[in-house]
Amino acid sequence: MIQFGRSMRWYNNYEDEVKFSKDNGFDFMQVWYAKGQIVLDRVLEPKEDVILFHEFPVIIHALLDINEFDEHVPRILAILKKLSHNQLIIHPVCKSEEITKETIVKLSKKVLEAKRLCKEEGIKLFVENNSKLEPINYSIDDIRIMYNDDDVELLLDLAHIDDYNHLKEIVSIKKPRMLHIADRHFDVIHEHLPISEGDLDFEYIFSNVLTEFNGKIIFEVVAEDDLIVKSLNTIKEILK
Repeated sequence: MIQFGRSMRWYNNYEDEVKFSKDNGFDFMQVWYAKGQIVLDRVLEPKEDVILFHEFPVIIHALLDINEFDEHVPRILAILKKLSHNQLIIHPVCKSEEITKETIVKLSKKVLEAKRLCKEEGIKLFVENNSKLEPINYSIDDIRIMYNDDDVELLLDLAHIDDYNHLKEIVSIKKPRMLHIADRHFDVIHEHLPISEGDLDFEYIFSNVLTEFNGKIIFEVVAEDDLIVKSLNTIKEILK
């Protein structure tokens, strides 16, 4: 059964974001972790306590540099244990050193160690593919290396693909069980637009590439309320 989530607007009041998600048919929210903490701009008290108090499901999306894994994965696991979570998204980037052909090998080793630690805690790890903006875990050669281990799951960000051939090659290597959905223009290096405002043909994608998808869909549409709801309804209609 497909579950629908959304990347919450971290700059808004958390209670309002929960209410919006409940009122509009979302099953859960994605909450970012970066620079050592959960990103909720208007929450001053312990952020995990606020999430627990509102009793609405969330999934942590951790933005980690290649050289932050050793320090931050144990911190994140402590948060997940407090929240009783069994899934984690890591979005890997490489800002702290030059990217070479060996960087993906180093990153994959970091991911495998993170997977081991997650597995010990009963947590399934999902690793996000990148766009040209972050040219690591982006190319088909990188994808082959990163997802060679069966226990490393792919979170497929559809707004990070170059074209449909790029998408098909990724899916042929690793079928995703979780998606990030937003629209984009193919001539712009990186965009996350409301659905139907870019070039992606989601009817084609779900009819010809992701035909058997049955997992979590997370809308990375950080926009006005009506555009978020319209994006959800458009995808639901396509999936019928």
